[in-house]
Amino acid sequence: MPPRLAVRDVTALLQVRVSVAGAQFDASVMEHPEFLLATAVVFQCAQLGGTQLQARWRVWRSFPEFQGLDSQLRRAFPQEMRHQTSPPRHRRRTFLKMHRGPKFLAARCAELNAYLEKLLQQPRMRLTRFLDPCAPLLLRCFCDFDAGFEAGDVSIRPNQLDRCVLSLQPREDGGDGSNGASKRFRKDTARTVASSDEIAMNEGENRQEEDGATLVEDQQRLSESQRRRVKRRRSADSTLDALQSNLLDDRARNLAMCLKYECACRVSPFRVTHSKMTRMLRLRGFKQTYAPPEGALTALYCVLFKLQQFNDLDKRLYDALTGFPTAPTKPQEDGGSERPDALANNQLQLSVSVELLRQTLGNYGLLHVNALERHFRTSAVDLKRKLHEFKARRQLRVGALELVLLATMLDLSILLISNDHEGSEQLIQPLSGLRPIRQGGRIDLTLGYILPTLVCVNGFYLLAEQKDRDSLGDDDEQEQALLSEQQRRRMWLGVDEMDRCFMGEIERTLQDESQAVAALAFDFDAAETLNTAILDAVWDDCQHNPNLFYLFQRQARQFGKARTTARFFLQYLEVAFGLEGAAYLVDFLLHVLPEQDLRKQLLSARWMRLHGQLAKRVSP
Repeated sequence: MPPRLAVRDVTALLQVRVSVAGAQFDASVMEHPEFLLATAVVFQCAQLGGTQLQARWRVWRSFPEFQGLDSQLRRAFPQEMRHQTSPPRHRRRTFLKMHRGPKFLAARCAELNAYLEKLLQQPRMRLTRFLDPCAPLLLRCFCDFDAGFEAGDVSIRPNQLDRCVLSLQPREDGGDGSNGASKRFRKDTARTVASSDEIAMNEGENRQEEDGATLVEDQQRLSESQRRRVKRRRSADSTLDALQSNLLDDRARNLAMCLKYECACRVSPFRVTHSKMTRMLRLRGFKQTYAPPEGALTALYCVLFKLQQFNDLDKRLYDALTGFPTAPTKPQEDGGSERPDALANNQLQLSVSVELLRQTLGNYGLLHVNALERHFRTSAVDLKRKLHEFKARRQLRVGALELVLLATMLDLSILLISNDHEGSEQLIQPLSGLRPIRQGGRIDLTLGYILPTLVCVNGFYLLAEQKDRDSLGDDDEQEQALLSEQQRRRMWLGVDEMDRCFMGEIERTLQDESQAVAALAFDFDAAETLNTAILDAVWDDCQHNPNLFYLFQRQARQFGKARTTARFFLQYLEVAFGLEGAAYLVDFLLHVLPEQDLRKQLLSARWMRLHGQLAKRVSP
């Protein structure tokens, strides 16, 4: 039985359903009939991690209240409600007192259900985003979400993978036959049209043809502007969705999140939030030492910048490969330390290392997904989906899961200072039971974290350190300098050495992980749901080509009957879906195969294939 929960405990709102479940009328106490509005939400809370819960409650609403909701929506969203029909009034039946009978009330319930269904099908109004500070409060108040959630019935969903959706990584243009062919066809057509226009201009076309071409160009320009307008509208909607998701992820860290409707902290410019963050660091005795470029994965930039202060091997190798001069330059007269081209080269080198660190971080989490499942109390399927999205750059954010993984993988102790309304401080330590892939001892670092806003949706990390270090004595300073001189370069040996250690971690972990997968209890309901999601993802990736889809089914059936080896099946997946697509499918097929031996074989083939890829990339 889940504990009693409040709205502030919700960390993710996954689904909202609103419907009219019945009606009642008592002439002795009621002036109008009342309709039973049933609300059901699927959510996750901080107490139970990633376990999906379901809350249900009911509230009575009269038909004039539905009319009031409709009028408020039309004032707030005139464009979206323009094609939405209002609930019919049935004046004749009301005049003849026929609106109180059970037959009429049942028909009225069906009409109100159809009205709510059409209303919730418009995502632009964001009516079901009950926890989004940028969303309107109309439907939230109409459903009595705050009081009904705390007093409603809460239960654990029996099938945690219900409505699971998988998506293979999008291929580049030209990666498959149809896209490449269509792209070449468009290019050839454009070249042919351009050449024919040149010939026509040289030969001198008549004025009517020129007017016709101008009209076509105007129509194309108009349609292009309409497409850009639709694209901007969709981009704004996706930005709001990402902002809500990121804020709820930060709430899982127990940060003091602001839930005030349309609070100014969500729309502040980046320079304002950055200046507030630096002032907050100064009040705590810290100063900013590095600010990564604005964008995504800023935490990885900060960590790599800190590690390269111990050993700049990666930077020197990058300079040698790119031919950048490494000789010290003459200091500038105004006190400047580095030239602009040197700073740009450092940023390029960090961006290359960040991409390698992102791939290794995602693979490290997938390798130890069973331990993460116990720590975060989230299903392994949800963790794998999130980690694969992080690897494929579909998730451009270092959230709570990724930051804990980063501290565990590199043996870091991170002091996180956030710019929430309470200035929260959190100490993020490595998870116990997992081995790091960096040698040399634990490293302490401090990160300032700017919460997501509409300007910076993914949040922003910056590196900080203590300002006052004069409290150490002379003997302590000499000992620290001596230790740093002897151990400094051994604390970080570069990205290649990190991948070599990860190869050893794969070898050490594979046997234990195989035993864990073999002993894992098989859930038939979850396997059936996940199997449907896998087939849908493959069908979409095959571009609805039945021949390719049936070939996948045949190969999977052959492996399920132990007629082909795991290595051969993995090779087929790599040819059909690419390296990353094959790893994506295998990670979820492990939850579908009921035979323990097949799961062990497929798991071993999947990680040994990655081991071989790392061995080819890493220099000896």
